[in-house]
Amino acid sequence: MKKKIIALAVPAVLCAPVLAQENVQVYGVFDVGAARIDAGGKETRYKVDSGVLRTSRLGFKGSEDLGNGLKLNFVLEYRLNVDLNDGIGGNYRTDAAGIQGSTSGPARQQLLGLSGSFGTFAFGRMNTTAFDWAVRYTVLGASAFDVTGNNAMAAGSRINPLGDIRLSNVIAYKSPAFAGFRVDANYSRPIEEAAAGNGRVEAAQLGLYYDNGPLSIGAVFENVDGRGSANLTLSSLAFARGAGFPPGATVVRYDDLEMRSQNLGVAYDFGVLKAKATYQRDKFMKLSANKVWGVGVEVPVSAKGTVHAVYSASSVNTQNKADAQGFSLAYTHNLSKRTIAYAGISWQDNERNGTSGIWATAPDAGKDVKMLAAGVTHMF
Repeated sequence: MKKKIIALAVPAVLCAPVLAQENVQVYGVFDVGAARIDAGGKETRYKVDSGVLRTSRLGFKGSEDLGNGLKLNFVLEYRLNVDLNDGIGGNYRTDAAGIQGSTSGPARQQLLGLSGSFGTFAFGRMNTTAFDWAVRYTVLGASAFDVTGNNAMAAGSRINPLGDIRLSNVIAYKSPAFAGFRVDANYSRPIEEAAAGNGRVEAAQLGLYYDNGPLSIGAVFENVDGRGSANLTLSSLAFARGAGFPPGATVVRYDDLEMRSQNLGVAYDFGVLKAKATYQRDKFMKLSANKVWGVGVEVPVSAKGTVHAVYSASSVNTQNKADAQGFSLAYTHNLSKRTIAYAGISWQDNERNGTSGIWATAPDAGKDVKMLAAGVTHMF
């Protein structure tokens, strides 16, 4: 009799977790492409790479209805380097001081949220409103063709999807839309405690959005501040890097760390094309403010094909003669609802001391960079 009970109980136990997870969605992106990159002063690079148009990833998301209009939501999303033997998360590591090394870190998102008529609260590691802003208003944003992101990174801007835009230890809020207006707010402590002594880093973001038919306007403001009397080495901050910034070995007090960022984006869908424009102003500590702007269009040329073009320029005031400009032209073709073939070219031009590069390939100072790339993206 006992054997019969056990025989019946085991399948029931094994099935229980499956039944409890019926609402979980597995999703992902598989992107691989080939590129030729000519950087002035360097050898020509030929590479097969993952995430040329969209970052390859594997994710799990779901929700549970709690009743009374409340829902519990979760997201677990991880980078994939599909061209390498890296496994889930790739081979990226966390910086010494605790800040994720880049937006390409192992964990893209790990969050738990509660939503209702009041909006959504979320906790964990996530894209933040700054990431949403950058991708929404930048043509070819977060791709190898993202010249706006290239210029923003070289200018020391944290608000670009190619750089250090995600945050850990985040408390986030997204409001419902009221007459087209919506508010996002994020608070984070990317460094919760100094390795020795009293110190922490706080980041606060405010996103203001307005959507009305074909028009979309978004503004994001970010303040990053250090708190405490402990010492901090700048090399341990993934986002404290830019043309003319202090060397990584520079040591500052937490209390002296300060970054300010203002970002404005506009998009308008004319039907025959969608136009997008961005303006960014960033100030690091006592250095002069740097500025980056970009303008681009997305033009459907057939039922399945779209041409993307974007131009971007930077005004770098933290270093003499380090301004840059870039242009990208790409074509995407929908082979199906989930598969996209793409090809494009990018060009970056630098002033005498500028080193703005493409796809992690920087030229010698004052040289330009050219890239030709093509590949395929599959979404599941």
